[in-house]
Amino acid sequence: MKKIQLFLIALLVLGSCKNMDFGDINKDPIGPNEPSPKDLLAGGMINFFNNAGRNYHSNPTFYVQWQTQNQYTSEMRYADQPIDWDPWYVQVLSNFQTNIQYINDHRSDATVLSMGDPDNQIAVNMIMKAYVFKFITDIYGDIPFSEALDPENKTPKYDNQIEIYHGIIDMLKQARDMINVSASVAVQGDVLYNGDMQKWQKLANSLILNAALQLSNVASEVTYAQTEFNSALNHSAGVIEAVSDEAWVYYDHNSRALQNPWSRLRPEDYFLSKEFTDALQGEANGAPASCNPTFNHTPDAREQIFSNTPGDDGHAYSCSNTGGGTKMSTLIWNPDAPLPFYTAAWTYLDRAEAAARGWTSEDFDTMLTNAITTSYESLSNHYGVDITGSTVTYVNARVADANDPNYGGGDAKLRVVGEEKWVAYFPMGFQEWAQWRRIGYPELTPHPNAINATGQIPRRYTYPATEHTFNPDGYNSGVQDLTPAEDRNDSRIPWDQ
Repeated sequence: MKKIQLFLIALLVLGSCKNMDFGDINKDPIGPNEPSPKDLLAGGMINFFNNAGRNYHSNPTFYVQWQTQNQYTSEMRYADQPIDWDPWYVQVLSNFQTNIQYINDHRSDATVLSMGDPDNQIAVNMIMKAYVFKFITDIYGDIPFSEALDPENKTPKYDNQIEIYHGIIDMLKQARDMINVSASVAVQGDVLYNGDMQKWQKLANSLILNAALQLSNVASEVTYAQTEFNSALNHSAGVIEAVSDEAWVYYDHNSRALQNPWSRLRPEDYFLSKEFTDALQGEANGAPASCNPTFNHTPDAREQIFSNTPGDDGHAYSCSNTGGGTKMSTLIWNPDAPLPFYTAAWTYLDRAEAAARGWTSEDFDTMLTNAITTSYESLSNHYGVDITGSTVTYVNARVADANDPNYGGGDAKLRVVGEEKWVAYFPMGFQEWAQWRRIGYPELTPHPNAINATGQIPRRYTYPATEHTFNPDGYNSGVQDLTPAEDRNDSRIPWDQ
């Protein structure tokens, strides 16, 4: 019996040393065995549009003082804690990068060709990739970029943010210029523009304008940024100018995969801020300065769309008066409500800012007028409340403010641009937070009970907790580019000078 047992053991050991062919045992008999370009694209876009929760959606709305917290106030008071970036790198950026590589390697395959011109497919993925990388670096500062999406590299370097911006602009230009607007098959899986490549080109150029302006406070980058801004502005494909060219995300409550992320948060925990409602109501003459960060005296009809009870006060953020309790409108806060991805108003405001900085010869007043006009028109179209009847009155008042040398002190034109971006970007908190940190308007007073190191409004998110353990070289290089060189939420990132 012992001999038989030893013989069987020997057979098992010998068998284990052979290269065994298990055939299809590890293949999923139901799921796809090859990547699907349209599914990778749609999945990456939807995952990005769907990011919810305070860290991934609402926190910046506290930093720019659009909203206050009712029950849980740590984020509103600038709690400084590490924030994971996996929701943006995993199944968002990785989807786009995998798709680009797969389409490049299989561009003549019938399946790939059936999903659109391969170059157009790659271009859409590249534009989304550039957008998300800009989104992440604006949040943290230096981040993994050039080595970030190599699955074999577990410790990618952190690229300097200014170099990342150069890479993003180059990526957008390359994508824009490889687009074939005459392709016979529309890109499949495009949940933003449904394969309209002319609109993707305009989006790419508009993103270049925005990225170039984000370098405007870095003295060594101004010449480069101005050159890239004008090159994109004057490109034959154009920029987003009409509401019909805007990129909006359309949600559907019947689809668990694509519901407005505000609807996943408890509305009972949030109020609009009194600072914001005072500004929209034009109450600067009668409101305490700490409760109204703008000097705007003219009522803004966009409050009818933003507030659930227009005319009521929001809840005070940084002043002693508690104010009222109006909340974000259910026009926006519901599973089906669309959210802006990129609008004509944002592009016109960038052009107004560039004119104010002397980067272009465009007329500032015209750009500001177009920005406000398209903002009113777009909101009316998307939320079903026509506010366009009051456009002219508000536009005239804002143009007058911008040309009044005594308006608020300092540069009146840049002040008005900053204030108008503050309204036009609502409710996209991350995007406005990036604008506010750079422009500095409206002037916001920090929360009086802030709990971060300096009591100042956060300038960034703190790096993920695992980074200093698993990627110490990258982490340490990223921290060294902060001012001060400490991994805190009040340290400044390279473009935030």
